[in-house]
Amino acid sequence: MSPLFFRIIEIAFTSYMVPALLVPLVWVFARIQNLRSRRGALPVVEAEGQSRRLFQLFLVWFVLFLAVVAGVPLHRWGRVAVVLCWVIYAVTNLLLARFLFRFTVTYGSIPDGRAADRVFLRFIAIVVAQPLMTAAAFAVLNNVMGVAWNAQVPALPAIQEGI
Repeated sequence: MSPLFFRIIEIAFTSYMVPALLVPLVWVFARIQNLRSRRGALPVVEAEGQSRRLFQLFLVWFVLFLAVVAGVPLHRWGRVAVVLCWVIYAVTNLLLARFLFRFTVTYGSIPDGRAADRVFLRFIAIVVAQPLMTAAAFAVLNNVMGVAWNAQVPALPAIQEGI
């Protein structure tokens, strides 16, 4: 397996698995709090608001990625940059988990029509954009932490010999 292919699989897996693992925590928190975000808000308004916040965080990662590509020395901010980037990454994944949880709860109560179609297209856009956001986040985090990604993927004969 080539390192590039391994990296693509790793990013795709991580981009969906991390938020998926957080969904039960979001569900438990919602059960404990017994609160619905924006009480009285229409399901369409709630879903669109959450997707808008997610896209704003995706844009933050995109801008940070462009800054890294442009050569902005984010790593010189030291621990502050590391902590800030990890907090933004955690918040992004928590909001995505919350969006997935709330989407499954609210989408069925949206009447058929243009609003339901718009909300569903936003959902699809978030699902498609998530691996791109994760790749950008990994690039920024690697830069800020001063580490380089080095795949240690054994060649096929090594795997066969291990079996």
